[in-house]
Amino acid sequence: MFDRYYQRINNEILSFVATEGSKDAGRCRNKPECYLYATQLRSIFCSLFQENPKRPVIALLNYCRSGGGIEFLRRSYTRKALGAEKWPLYLMSSCQASHDALVGGLWETWFQHLSKRIPKLMSSDAKDTVNNTNITLGKLFFESKKEYHIKNKYELKDLVKTFAFPSIFGETNNQNAVAVRYDADLAKVICSSSDGTPDFDLIKKMQQEYREGKRWKGKKVKLWHPQDWRGKEVNLIEAVKNAQKRSAIPESIMGSKDMEQATLKDLYSEK
Repeated sequence: MFDRYYQRINNEILSFVATEGSKDAGRCRNKPECYLYATQLRSIFCSLFQENPKRPVIALLNYCRSGGGIEFLRRSYTRKALGAEKWPLYLMSSCQASHDALVGGLWETWFQHLSKRIPKLMSSDAKDTVNNTNITLGKLFFESKKEYHIKNKYELKDLVKTFAFPSIFGETNNQNAVAVRYDADLAKVICSSSDGTPDFDLIKKMQQEYREGKRWKGKKVKLWHPQDWRGKEVNLIEAVKNAQKRSAIPESIMGSKDMEQATLKDLYSEK
């Protein structure tokens, strides 16, 4: 009897969760429990902005598959139906809809950058450019995401190694030294762009120097797929791009486009 009772309660709770768009969602196909939290968030935002349409809301979803929680703002028909174009909402996620988040996720770097500026909000020190409270949300997210890439470059490096590894690894007795050297070389290029993402020009140069014997004491080295050793040479740029598709990358989106240019000083000021 109790099982039937709780099943009825669960069915009532889940009855408002839409699953029509989940037909190709694998194990989450037509399972409303997979979409309950995102649906609740959407309902909460709707209620918040109906009651107070001018109060800014900044939210960071820091959990596995959190990108699914911000996906509704990418659908033009949903934005129009909800009136989200006018919402003073800035949403972030630690990863994409189909990825697991890293431990700490974007939480650590976002709040590090935010916390060092909050004490300055009541300060009149205009010379403090490092902790400038006139920074926009878009810029703050950019800085936090860049540092996220740098701090968590181990994930992308390890994924790259599943697609490409130096041929000299199979030709030496000191395989550990090869692995360490390759890891160090990847570390120099994997997040060296201005936004903390891979520098593909440097990656191309790295592979060229491997081929020409400029990095391994004159030994010409190719990159092979670990599961196709001595097979077709792997293009390191493509290996990095494939690795990026499998890594957790923070995302952001907003209701009103004005939110990206909103500054901390404006958001925290009393009006």
